[in-house]
Amino acid sequence: MWRFLAIWLLVRVVGRLPVCTLYAGADVAAALAWAASPRLRAVTRGHMRHALTRGDVAPSTQAVDRAARGCARSAARYYADFARSPHQAPERAFAEVECWDGIDHFFSAYDRGCGVIMISAHLGGPEFLVRAASFLGMEMLALTEPLSPPRLHALVHEVRNAPGARFVPTGRGGVRETIEQLRGGRVVALLADRELQGAGRSVPFFGERTRLPSGPVELALRTGAAVVPTFTYRTGTARYRVVFKPALALPRGGGREAEVEAGMLALACVLEDGIRAAPEQWFALQPVWRGLPR
Repeated sequence: MWRFLAIWLLVRVVGRLPVCTLYAGADVAAALAWAASPRLRAVTRGHMRHALTRGDVAPSTQAVDRAARGCARSAARYYADFARSPHQAPERAFAEVECWDGIDHFFSAYDRGCGVIMISAHLGGPEFLVRAASFLGMEMLALTEPLSPPRLHALVHEVRNAPGARFVPTGRGGVRETIEQLRGGRVVALLADRELQGAGRSVPFFGERTRLPSGPVELALRTGAAVVPTFTYRTGTARYRVVFKPALALPRGGGREAEVEAGMLALACVLEDGIRAAPEQWFALQPVWRGLPR
């Protein structure tokens, strides 16, 4: 009950504040949470040790802590954007994007007519991109984690949905809708840096094996859709830069298992590149690495 009330107040009351006030409050909340929560510090420090390591050169403790605090701040600003989203028209969200780097990669994939899977990470403003891009008139579908109780799930998805964009929970029904969306030549958005359903694949990620969701690769192989890595970075207060990477080259031949394995390696590499561009904006707050054999 308290989670529902907290989200309701966040959206109906806090989300109406001026954006500068909203972000300032988010930054204060992030600093307090990072100072008060040993778990938050442990998770974000662990993620930053991986993301900031270059070859055999480990980052300094100061660099890890600075980036880890940034992760907490990025998470708080993500919730600030969530709170203000129902009070913001898609055209206003579109106007907050300063540049669309590499957008030709997206349109080249979209014009094939076989569907596009936009993959991203818990980085910067991933859901903000869906709302901003919906202004272009393309029907988009985003798969999300189911929430409980159902009342909370309904509230969160009511807030997320925008004209031209649908958020649906993962599961059998969500997978069916996703396949229909792609076979209709439309766009699906997926976060691929954290496995949620217990069916991911083990893959090297920042030098250590973990499980990442194989859904994007398997959907692409099944439907012929293109996988276009897309990252939304914060550049200031309510300002963003969207970066589209070339579509993943998914090898064919050698059997489906080999195809999925090769695709997962390509997916992990492009996620690493996207996160390394702004590691302090990576707000995955659940442990990504769970002690798999190296």
